[in-house]
Amino acid sequence: MIYTATVTSQGQITIPAKLRRELGLDRATISITKNADDTIELKKTLDLLDLAGSLTQYAKNIDKGLSSQEIIRRDKKAIADSRKKDYERYLKRQSDKPIII
Repeated sequence: MIYTATVTSQGQITIPAKLRRELGLDRATISITKNADDTIELKKTLDLLDLAGSLTQYAKNIDKGLSSQEIIRRDKKAIADSRKKDYERYLKRQSDKPIII
């Protein structure tokens, strides 16, 4: 179904009430992306409270008797591991691209 939205003189977009109800949208719950083909994409975003408890699985394995130095060491290692994985994914994406000389 196609809906029509209006843009006010202040640049605000009004999303039709029927569409907001269908998508379960309320205030400040969408993100707007401009695509390469000059289309705009609206996506429902998570509310911060929707994330409550999402890290519980990681917290269960934490030794509560750690020193602050050990916590910092583990944190730095986790960051380094994450950067390494990101770089490996970047290299894999680059290897899929043709080389132009």
